[in-house]
Amino acid sequence: MTRFRHFTLRQWLPAPPEAVWARVVTPAGINDELFPWISMSLPAASLPPGASANLAVGRCWLRLFGVLPFDYDDLFIARLVPFSFDERSRMLAQRHWLHRRRVRAVDGGTELVDRIGFVPSLPWLAAVYLPLVRAVFRWRHRRLRRHFSDFPVPR
Repeated sequence: MTRFRHFTLRQWLPAPPEAVWARVVTPAGINDELFPWISMSLPAASLPPGASANLAVGRCWLRLFGVLPFDYDDLFIARLVPFSFDERSRMLAQRHWLHRRRVRAVDGGTELVDRIGFVPSLPWLAAVYLPLVRAVFRWRHRRLRRHFSDFPVPR
């Protein structure tokens, strides 16, 4: 059996948590984080207002350069509360996928923490997936830094 691979990335952003959260949970924000390498379609039926747990969002297609489908994510939100979510999904390339995102206030801004874990569908590709998925999330964090770089720093 293939073991669970995981890593954590932390990012400080010069914006209040409300602004960061409002960005990172929207389809536009998600796709901006992934641009230009990947886009992600989201089902038209979005999260219902007040939803907090066990939400089967539906199949989301991942497209290389926004055009070529290369994977899907059967998106399942196990937990959703203000400034925090736990996604536990199944993908074509990943038998198990976990994405935990936390947004919290810190001095002068916000700390965003992503914890990613997965078990590849093809165990022999685990050594390739870990650096690839880590690179995608590093890119996402760079995109968030860029987006919030001009944000007025809270005092």
